[in-house]
Amino acid sequence: MIKARIAAPAAAFALAALLLAGCSNGAAPTSEPTSGETTAPTTEPTSDALSPEAQEALDIAYAGVGSTLDDLEPAPAPEGLVFYAMSCGEMVATCASPAKYMVEAAEAAGWTGQVVDGKLNPEGFATAIRQAIAGGADVIVPVGISCGAAAQAFAEAKAAGITVVSGGGIDDCDPPAWASFTRLWLPDPPGGDFFHAFGYLAANYAFGKTDGDVKAITVTTTTNVWQPWLTEGFVNELDALGGGEVVEDIQISDQEVADGSFIQKVTTALLNHPEANVIYVSTDSYYENGLAAAIDQAGRGDIIAIGNFGGDGAIDMIRNGQPGITATVATAAAWEAWGSIDTAIRLLNGQEPIFVGQSMQVIDADHNLPASGGYQGSTDFRAKFLESWGR
Repeated sequence: MIKARIAAPAAAFALAALLLAGCSNGAAPTSEPTSGETTAPTTEPTSDALSPEAQEALDIAYAGVGSTLDDLEPAPAPEGLVFYAMSCGEMVATCASPAKYMVEAAEAAGWTGQVVDGKLNPEGFATAIRQAIAGGADVIVPVGISCGAAAQAFAEAKAAGITVVSGGGIDDCDPPAWASFTRLWLPDPPGGDFFHAFGYLAANYAFGKTDGDVKAITVTTTTNVWQPWLTEGFVNELDALGGGEVVEDIQISDQEVADGSFIQKVTTALLNHPEANVIYVSTDSYYENGLAAAIDQAGRGDIIAIGNFGGDGAIDMIRNGQPGITATVATAAAWEAWGSIDTAIRLLNGQEPIFVGQSMQVIDADHNLPASGGYQGSTDFRAKFLESWGR
């Protein structure tokens, strides 16, 4: 549950509509992160003016966390299996990209693979899972959803003898329906787990960029149990840093994402809170799907706009100086996707899953930005996984 530091929203839906109507319109983590003055919103002090606490927070955000996958125990890939990646919604880049990379990894392991589209709603999730069952799936990886979002369909997959491995969600079904409760990341992640770590790094970034005076609007998706943990991690770390507050938390459903109506909620909050200097959203796909443009059109180029997951499109927006998005807490989508396949292989072999350890760090226009393409992380994970699979 989000702490009581989050202030209650004010209602001004019609005013936000009027506001819009009047407007037109991978680099590897480094052990010694760089710092310095950036082209940032007007609310941000220059690096030279930052307090030591704020600079330390920025250093933490830019350095991030991850591993090297050294000394992987061999895990020979079983031959000839049928694999399905169940995307939470192909219209959202942070669903589509990991699913694509999972198929890449499965085919590299010698399997056949394809993607089924969950279409951002529980009915779509269940339909996609049943498509995989009918297609003779041996392994299913659901991308970005938890078991409870499609409990009956996952129970059917279990009854069919299919191995289900986490691709970013958790098995919150009772009884459990997945072979692996979660894909393992790091043994001691910041913030407590994979999801809280995003909020942890985002809070450090926001604290550093505002010199310890965060006034944030958060956008929390509620369809899956893990999604509020992103915001919770942000709030928890702000509390620990002692230099900020959330002035409004906007809760949205996947349906509001699918039809774009969530943007109206956000622009209303921007109007109601001119003091806000940070916006933090569940996934930077929202910026790609119209939110960045809406922030720009609303005249809020002063706000520090932070997303999660580091999708290729969002990184391109940052690289191109797109208004309305400042930074993303990036994780190497391809690396984690290959990690899901590695987890499945080890489970099928009767081996213990390993910590796949993909990199996670903040990317903005001046730090950790790949020269081209998307964020790949800190090591040649493909070569290391392939070697361990005997491919």
